[in-house]
Amino acid sequence: MSNNKNVKKDESKNPPPVDELQQLRQIVFGNAEQQLKEKISLTHAEMQKALSIQNESFSNRLTNFQQVIEQRFTELEQRLSLSDKTHEDNESVLQKDLANLASEHEMFATSTQQDFKSIEQSLDSESDSLSKSFNEQIKQLKSHLEGVSRELSSSKTDRKTLAKLLSTMATNLEDDQL
Repeated sequence: MSNNKNVKKDESKNPPPVDELQQLRQIVFGNAEQQLKEKISLTHAEMQKALSIQNESFSNRLTNFQQVIEQRFTELEQRLSLSDKTHEDNESVLQKDLANLASEHEMFATSTQQDFKSIEQSLDSESDSLSKSFNEQIKQLKSHLEGVSRELSSSKTDRKTLAKLLSTMATNLEDDQL
């Protein structure tokens, strides 16, 4: 046993070199370690390639998405611009219509005032004409009355007949004035 302890003490005092550890691994694992390293290296390369492809695909999708968003914003801006223009055109048409209506109202008011003045003048002239006509008829009736009165005075007609005649004339005058 003492030999074993001595060997262990010697080993602990002198650590084996790295090359020996490498040699032991090569003996124990052999080609399997090399294949495993190659497989890990290959898997790592494939993962890097797949990650690169995914990254490129994501970048492309993001770029396409941004282009679609910009296109939609452009379409929305065009629609909004068209809507604004339509609204402004409608507002302009309404303002023109309002101005036209105001102008037509003014012309109608002026025309109506002129028509009222014309009607008033026409009524005035017609009333003057009727007044003259009535005055002439009254003059004629007066002269007729005077003539009848003279006749009655000259013919010595009784007063009852004269009263009836005057009453009839008064009634006729009232009827003519209405």
